[in-house]
Amino acid sequence: MKKKIDIYKMPPREVEILYTLWDARRPLIASEIANEELKLATVHTTLKRMLKKDVLEVVDFAKSGNVYGRCYQPTISLMEFEMSRLCELFLRKKCKEITLASFVAEMLKGMDDADVLKELDELEKVIKQKRMELMDKK
Repeated sequence: MKKKIDIYKMPPREVEILYTLWDARRPLIASEIANEELKLATVHTTLKRMLKKDVLEVVDFAKSGNVYGRCYQPTISLMEFEMSRLCELFLRKKCKEITLASFVAEMLKGMDDADVLKELDELEKVIKQKRMELMDKK
């Protein structure tokens, strides 16, 4: 990604277009992004803004009817976007008593035992790796 995108402040239309592109799993032209709620003119305007913000890039041109159109794809992956969004929300929370540990414990409550064990194994790996990184800094 070329520059930091403030995901927390992204307008809903831009987010909707990103999800449309990720769902398609391929670059799309504006007419493929447009739908009943999101008119083509709005898509074009929004795409221009997103290009200026480096949220999207043009990767190809494709024929659409009698003309050629730009093919757009996000410059950030769905995982990067979702992780950034979750981190932003967690950092901006009003209730300061919510810790990372209490958040994880709450998330694990709704899962079945097998999934909890998998998540705990993964958490242990992350914790071990982070401890090693911190120890190497000393």
